[in-house]
Amino acid sequence: MSRALRDRRGVSAVAFAITFAVLAPMSLGLFDVYQANEQHGKLQDALDAATLYAARSSATDNPTINSIGSKALAANLQLVPGATLTSSSFTLVNNNTQVQAQAAVQLSAFSPMAGHSPVQVSSEVTRNGNNIEVAMVLDNTGSMAGSPLSSLQSAANQLIDLVVSNTQTPFYSKIAVVPYSNAVNVGAYAATVRGVPITAPSPIAAPCIDLPGCTKMKFTTASGSPPTFNVSSCVSERTGAQAFTDASYNGAPVGWVYPAADNPCIGATIQPLSSNKTTLHNMIGTLTAGGSTAGHIGVAWGWYMLSPNWGGLFPSGSQGAAYGTPNTLKVVILMTDGAFNTAYCKGAISNPSSATDGSSGGSNEHAACASPNGDSFTQAQSLCSAMKAAPNNVIIYTVGFLHGGADPQAQAILANCATDAAHAYLPTTGAALQVAFQAIAADLNKLRISH
Repeated sequence: MSRALRDRRGVSAVAFAITFAVLAPMSLGLFDVYQANEQHGKLQDALDAATLYAARSSATDNPTINSIGSKALAANLQLVPGATLTSSSFTLVNNNTQVQAQAAVQLSAFSPMAGHSPVQVSSEVTRNGNNIEVAMVLDNTGSMAGSPLSSLQSAANQLIDLVVSNTQTPFYSKIAVVPYSNAVNVGAYAATVRGVPITAPSPIAAPCIDLPGCTKMKFTTASGSPPTFNVSSCVSERTGAQAFTDASYNGAPVGWVYPAADNPCIGATIQPLSSNKTTLHNMIGTLTAGGSTAGHIGVAWGWYMLSPNWGGLFPSGSQGAAYGTPNTLKVVILMTDGAFNTAYCKGAISNPSSATDGSSGGSNEHAACASPNGDSFTQAQSLCSAMKAAPNNVIIYTVGFLHGGADPQAQAILANCATDAAHAYLPTTGAALQVAFQAIAADLNKLRISH
């Protein structure tokens, strides 16, 4: 017993056992924290790479972006032994300009931290993209009355919601609206772009006979009668060397309009480029149907809305960027429900020089002269060709709303004006019109994120 009491050979074993009982869990815990930190870093790196890859794609819907991101995550993710990827998601936000992603990994079931929350990370990437300036040129003629106009308003409002981003950085998206019928009403801009009318003497005397520029104009009609019409805030095409260019209105003013009582100036006025959805929706709500079809004037003003040469006419936030500005696209959406049939000569609807020129109204309302630029169809083609050419490079979508049946003339105009066949739409119902505008909006969103 005495020797046993003096024996120290087992003391170290007992001490080791006591120490091990305390240090082993601590060691395992430290190892587990190390694993969790290591997995967090690997997961974050993989998710960042996958989010960046997804952002570089042209996807514009969540199912597609999620599929692209998930595949990229799976290809890049390295898991520590026993860990499992439990969830991941990739979603588009801010009108598809950003990709947000989340992912979670559960550590091994044998880990002391297995019952704890999984390792979670998130990532966000702003997509490379483009600024986009869009001018919607919308037919408000008499044939659009009733349900066709309601369908157009619904389609235009949907496009506004889909294209105008809630976040205007780092890239902006703006829309202008040009309603047209027998002319384009430019409202308060009229005096600047066509001149200030002088008060006509009474009785009417020169220079207010067959010469625009007065508050009233007496003109010689095709029938020989001399009616007197009042000036309006609508404008017609310009003539001369700048007829088919976007040269500034300074030195090259647009034409005057003296409308007949049965074919008055359109009520809705132009809306310059804006990113304010409320302003744009309110403007669409003012559209009313009436009058004949001067589509070429609508085309011209669609171009002017985007042109840097016309920027000084509008507030600073509504001015088109300079041609060639990096990452900036200019787009016109031209919509009509029929052939163009109205051109002008000296402020009055011109005497027909072809089957499609000045065909609205009677000869007692037409000027005796023909349009110096040719018919509305010819003018529209010239404007579209100039718009699409370098350095302007305006992208043109056309929409022929053929709710009244096929219209070969309208279809020819639209086919020739469109950038190519993929940019031309021919819906025949209100529902199809909305689908066409939705397809254009989706395409614009793809253009906005291309690089």
